[in-house]
Amino acid sequence: MSEKSDIHLVLFDEEKKVEKNFEGQNRELLLCIDNFFIENNVVKENIKGIMVVVGVGTFTSTRIACVVANTFAFVLQIPLLAIGTDDIVKVQDLIPSLLKQPKGQYISATYSGEPNIGKPKK
Repeated sequence: MSEKSDIHLVLFDEEKKVEKNFEGQNRELLLCIDNFFIENNVVKENIKGIMVVVGVGTFTSTRIACVVANTFAFVLQIPLLAIGTDDIVKVQDLIPSLLKQPKGQYISATYSGEPNIGKPKK
């Protein structure tokens, strides 16, 4: 999950879950992921799937999170699953649903608000 000033990352399998919050701008998402992988000795090629929280956060943060997840999934040829904030506590229960998703299928962002780009409307 990525909000403008909070990036929440979780690594998990059926037995364990490791979480970390990073304070930082959404543009630092890739750096946060890289640091999180290094801290936890993650080999990218061992990742079996990705879940992304959609429908929460700013327009840009949601878009960035989806683009990064879609890119990882494309490069690693792994499945993706879009989830809501209520699903975060039960991500391990969602592993079978994730693994049933076809590879090469991408997720779209679901936005909680209107984009704030360009000049304000009067």
